[in-house]
Amino acid sequence: MKSTTYGLKGLLVRFIPYLPFLLPSAIALGWYSWPFLVLWAGCAAVRSHNHDPNIAQDWFIFGAINLYLLKGTLFELLRSIWIETSFRDVAAQPTPSTLILCLTILLGLLATAFFYHRPNRDSQRKSLFKSSIPTGFTEYIPPEHPKPLIFPCRTTHARMFPKHHAFVYSYLLYGIPIFPKFFNDKGTLFGFLDDNKIGKWWLQVRAEDYLERGYGELGFYEKLKMTLKDQGVQETEWSYAYLVTAPRFFGYSFNPVSFWYIYDDQHELKKMILEVNNTFGERRLYVLHGSGPVQSPGTSSSESSTSNIPTYPKKRFVDNWQKDFHVSPFNSRKGAYSLKALNPFPYPDYKSASVDNTITLTSSKAHAKIVARVHSTEPPIDPADLGILGTMRFVGGWFWVGLLTSPRIMKEAFRLYFRRSLNVWLRPEVLSSSIGRMPTLAEIALSKFFRSYLYQLVNESPDQFNITLHTAIPDHPKEFIASTYIQGREINPKIFEIRVLNPSFYTRFVHYAHTSEAFDRECLFTDQRNRTIEISHPEFLPLLLPHSKPPRSDDLAWDVKRRYLNKMRWALLRYLRCPPSEPAYPETCTSPNVDVSDIRFRPFSDMDTFIQAPYSFFIAGSYRKIVTKVFLAQRFAFGFVEVIDVVDILLRICLCYLGSKKLISWARGASQHGLGKHLNRTPNTFLEGPRGAYTGWWWLSGLGMWICACHFYGLFKGYR
Repeated sequence: MKSTTYGLKGLLVRFIPYLPFLLPSAIALGWYSWPFLVLWAGCAAVRSHNHDPNIAQDWFIFGAINLYLLKGTLFELLRSIWIETSFRDVAAQPTPSTLILCLTILLGLLATAFFYHRPNRDSQRKSLFKSSIPTGFTEYIPPEHPKPLIFPCRTTHARMFPKHHAFVYSYLLYGIPIFPKFFNDKGTLFGFLDDNKIGKWWLQVRAEDYLERGYGELGFYEKLKMTLKDQGVQETEWSYAYLVTAPRFFGYSFNPVSFWYIYDDQHELKKMILEVNNTFGERRLYVLHGSGPVQSPGTSSSESSTSNIPTYPKKRFVDNWQKDFHVSPFNSRKGAYSLKALNPFPYPDYKSASVDNTITLTSSKAHAKIVARVHSTEPPIDPADLGILGTMRFVGGWFWVGLLTSPRIMKEAFRLYFRRSLNVWLRPEVLSSSIGRMPTLAEIALSKFFRSYLYQLVNESPDQFNITLHTAIPDHPKEFIASTYIQGREINPKIFEIRVLNPSFYTRFVHYAHTSEAFDRECLFTDQRNRTIEISHPEFLPLLLPHSKPPRSDDLAWDVKRRYLNKMRWALLRYLRCPPSEPAYPETCTSPNVDVSDIRFRPFSDMDTFIQAPYSFFIAGSYRKIVTKVFLAQRFAFGFVEVIDVVDILLRICLCYLGSKKLISWARGASQHGLGKHLNRTPNTFLEGPRGAYTGWWWLSGLGMWICACHFYGLFKGYR
């Protein structure tokens, strides 16, 4: 675990780029504001030293509010400087205000350059990748592979049971060949410059958006090879693929289904992958081998027989398979699919490539429920042939299609629910054959603590374990956890897998005081539709998990000496602990007149105790704040952590606004009437009133606290 503090050099690197946010106040309010701005910056340095994640936002908020409140003063200052310099000769000496203004602009440009050119892992990977490319290399698509093409299409959707409903929409698909870079006999290198992102900046597909979560740095071909290998497909069974999908249009896309056409070295269509995504962000990869008969309704047995389909070139691909993925709330997870897909490329340089795929959903009672089709409506477009005008016409005619995909789905769902009165099926948790949704920031952070906790359980257990943890986190999809080798001990580990099906497991896990209870309720003793985690050998868990202890009244006996406020923060976490939200399919139904509550004592959980240990001292504050936020969300925001984040940032905005108003009021009073309160007559009247700025130590202390209120709020959350 990395430390939560910075060295002096690191602190300066992070601190200096934010200073321009204070310069508008320093310029407009004069030297009266400088001591308080230095105090504000000093408190910010303390928070930066403790790795506060919100300090950058507070710099921006405070600077933006001051710039807004002082916009009139700054405009007048700029105008006076412009008039002053316009009527002076070139050799005139600049005023201090001019120097400060120039310094502000310079520092702002430097800060922008710092953030824009700051190296990150992706930029370093790109620079390393480009350095390995031979000089003069350009992208070549070999003649034995199809070219990237754009397919203008139309999608139709007809529901036949239990209610009739149909719609037709225009749709846009983008096809790209997926193959490894290679040299031909003449030494020419074929392939894409960057297999991670293919296409133009305005029309693009990214490897990170497809197949398994994560592994985006591998590129399309390596990810596809890994997926097929996991499905038992050998490398000798295929050569390359052609992906037809809805592309990212100006960075946005929503992909209900993508089609992977898998070809062998003889250019025969051997397999297909249907990559299905639902509106919940979950994914299912159906690897089809083309061996099943067509089961579309209304066709005869002779038409559905695969014997009538020519083997080469294979014009159509047909298959059927069982449904095990929740796509629509108006359909259960039962039933079967059948596919009739046109081979877009009977041979590589086929000039009339087109897309025509039909998917039929049948119920568990063999009723045809839905027939969905996507097919080409125009000849394909070669992106390389689009000039500037052609690109502008194409973008103007198609940019809106991808943006409207999700609203169209919501529109049709509204009609089915309110006009057709269809039954709604609650979303079950995905099976191990599917891929869960993308994790939230809180889930990503808690997954790191869970992995560390699992390491600790393995290392402290007298038994040997070899665990493969599938994390459901894209940046760290798999973790191997093994017992530490002890000399003289026989190596005979218990091998099993833990697969997180839904990233919500991490936020649900912290709700349980006992690890065994968490695994029981999230996996072992719950309906399969509620499982957020799957364990291959649950019989090994009792050997791994800590033995439960009866709660003690002195459970606040700390392993690490903590200050009083830190103890109170941890006590608040324990007090807020509550059960997670009810699953979609509860095990027992209770009467609405019966109030069921947990009356057990609320101890610190097993993971709380692990985090409070001395070796976890530097990560304790981060864990405590995240878990407290999760508990607050469960109690007051229906489990939405984002609501707590919004409330938090609104509170910080209010504190920054109040601090800015107090500072501006005091500094303007000091600049106009001087320091110290004294009687002064109001112009054009005989009335006298107090003028000037208060200078009492108690008043200045209160002013400083108001100005730095956002910092005190951040420091109050604690870091241990």
